This record gives sequence, C-alpha cells and structure tokens, in this order.
Amino acid sequence: WAMQDAMYFDGERFRKEKGEEAARRAPPLKTALRIGVNVGAGTDAHRVASYNPFVALRWMLDGKTVGGTPLRGSEEAPTREEALRMYTLGSAWFAHDDDKRGSLVVGRLADLAVLSKDYMKAPLEDISGIESLLTVVGGRIAYAAGPYAGFEESSRR
Repeated sequence: WAMQDAMYFDGERFRKEKGEEAARRAPPLKTALRIGVNVGAGTDAHRVASYNPFVALRWMLDGKTVGGTPLRGSEEAPTREEALRMYTLGSAWFAHDDDKRGSLVVGRLADLAVLSKDYMKAPLEDISGIESLLTVVGGRIAYAAGPYAGFEESSRR
C-alpha cells in the first residue's frame, strides 16, 4: 500500500463527509502493519502538498491536519521507527529495490542524510521543521548546507 499524506491537507473535509469514527481510523497504518501489509510512504507534491518528507512523517505520527485538527486516533499511529521504515525500506519494496536500498546495510547503496535534528528524539511538533544538512546519494554528496556547505563542491573535484 503506497500511502501519502493527502489527509494532512484534506482531513477536515474527509471528517465532515465520512464522520469522526471513519477519520479516527484513516488511514489504518498500525492495522496494515500488524496484518503484514507492505506499506510505503511518500509524497508526490500535488498542487497543495509538500515534497518535504518530514511534514508527512509528523502527520503519520500525530494524525493532525495542516490546520491542527486531530483526525486519526492513537491506535493507528505508527512509532517513529515504523514511520521512517515506511518511507525508506517500505518505498524501496514498491520499487523492487529493497535488496539494494532503503536500509543502511553493507553492500547496499550508500544513500543517507545528516539532519538538522534527531528525528527519533525531537519533540513531535518539531519534526516537520527538520531539514537535511547533508544528503549523500550513491556515495556522492548531492546536497550540502550549514556546516557541510563546502563539502558539495569539494566532492565534485
């Protein structure tokens, strides 16, 4: 199941049309994981959405809309590790690449990001503001900012 954060932007309308109980279960992330459904997470940044994965990760964790309305109940909220796994290994599974990417394992592609905050420890309300300071794709620096800003140019030499 490829899950996106459309409810983050359209949750109030969904709640109005389908009711509070339906909204509490939408989407049923924990249920899907519990019964063994492969779940990948992502964004395609339609006109009103964001490409920022940390906006989607926060929504997966707290179930609140962009306006702050709580929708999904805590019984369907994944842990931080589960949400991150959906974004990484879960999405790699959908691309039939989970044997090559999606986790930090010897012999797999060396894609990683150095973040502005520790996703696993940051206060929930701060997750959507996390940024990548250094992004490495295929073992090469693709983006560098802040204390890593000079690294990008030196890696191209």
